[in-house]
Amino acid sequence: MTHLKNILIVTDRYLQIMMYIICIACFSLLFILLAGNVLVRNFPFMSFYWFDEVVEFAFAWLVFLGAAKLWANNDHFKLNWFSERIKNNKIRHLFLIGIEVISLIFLLIFTYQSLQLTILAQDWTPALNVSKRFLYVCMPISGSIMVVYSIRAMINEFRQFTNCKLSTNTGVE
Repeated sequence: MTHLKNILIVTDRYLQIMMYIICIACFSLLFILLAGNVLVRNFPFMSFYWFDEVVEFAFAWLVFLGAAKLWANNDHFKLNWFSERIKNNKIRHLFLIGIEVISLIFLLIFTYQSLQLTILAQDWTPALNVSKRFLYVCMPISGSIMVVYSIRAMINEFRQFTNCKLSTNTGVE
C-alpha cells in the first residue's frame, strides 16, 4: 500500500508540473500573439492569417487545463458560506460528500460528452489545416483529471467523516 501511495504522490507531482507548464506556455503564447497582433495592426509588415486559430487553441488548453489544475489543488471557486455554518462535523462532512458526488456526476457527464465531441469531430482549421480534435481533446483530458481529483476529494471527505466524533450540536448556525 505504501508503494502505491508513493507512486500516486509522484504521479500527482508530475501531473501538476505538466499542467502548470502547459498553462504558462499557453498564457505566454497568448500574450506574445496579442502583443504581436497589436504591433502588426499599427505597423502592417506581415500577416497573421493563422492568428485566430492559434489563439483559439491556446485559450482552450489554458482554460481547461487551468481549471483541472485549480481542481487538483482545491483552489477553484466555491461557496463555503453554508458548509461553514454547519457546526456538527459529521453533518458538515456528509454535506461536503454530497457536493463532491454532485460535482463528480457533472464531471463524468462533461468528460463523456466532450470525448464524444472529440471523437465525432471531423472539422479542420482553414489556415493551419489542423484537426479540430486537437482543440477538443483538452476537454476530455481535463475532465478526466478533474474526475480523478474529485474522487480523491470525496475519499478525503469520507475519511474525515469517519474520524469525526459525535457532537451534541446538531444544528446549523
